[in-house]
Amino acid sequence: MRYRFFRAITIAAGTFGLVAASAAVQASPAAARGGATAGHATVQSVTVNVEYESRTRLNGEWLPIEYARNFTVTAPVTVQPEKKLTVRFDSAPILAVAAFNKQLTDLRVAYRITGGTILGYRLEGGSGISGANFWVQRNGADLIVRSNSYFPGGVEFDIPDLVVRVRAAGSGAVVTSPGGSSFADPAFYWFREQTTTGSWDPFENYVDPANPVTFTTTTIG
Repeated sequence: MRYRFFRAITIAAGTFGLVAASAAVQASPAAARGGATAGHATVQSVTVNVEYESRTRLNGEWLPIEYARNFTVTAPVTVQPEKKLTVRFDSAPILAVAAFNKQLTDLRVAYRITGGTILGYRLEGGSGISGANFWVQRNGADLIVRSNSYFPGGVEFDIPDLVVRVRAAGSGAVVTSPGGSSFADPAFYWFREQTTTGSWDPFENYVDPANPVTFTTTTIG
């Protein structure tokens, strides 16, 4: 049996705005400079509903969870070989159901870029996160947006977008997808205080490697 302890928010493509927030964010120097160098390429903005392999622990027992969430990713349709491009990852707002989540922390959202070299990155926007601390952890082709702040259950918030500068390879495609690969290397994660028991337990999610998910494909050439 699978349980629904968490609520996925469905947002249509193009409805996300960048809302100024006083969250502390970290950007790499290269991305902070920005600048369009890929010419006037057509840009694609794709919203994908990611279904996870998910579990949480309750009273010492691991329970499978039904969980999915939306991501809107923006990237050029094409790019010239070895030219630069910009990719934006926008997670749907998060709403942890208060009946099961008094508060949560150690939030992690992992993204992956292949087919190019990551030059830099920055975090932009967000809402309902005033004073929260966010940063980006690099793990090979994965970039993980993280926060060690505490967020109350039952209150919706939107984490900052991740904006990445990439230099395309000489051929092939620049592909974006969820990061992570297992419960030990999650694509989406938080650590929660259970509302009724007061225990602290993880909420772990990854995409089944047998059913991979692609956000965008930018053809090189």
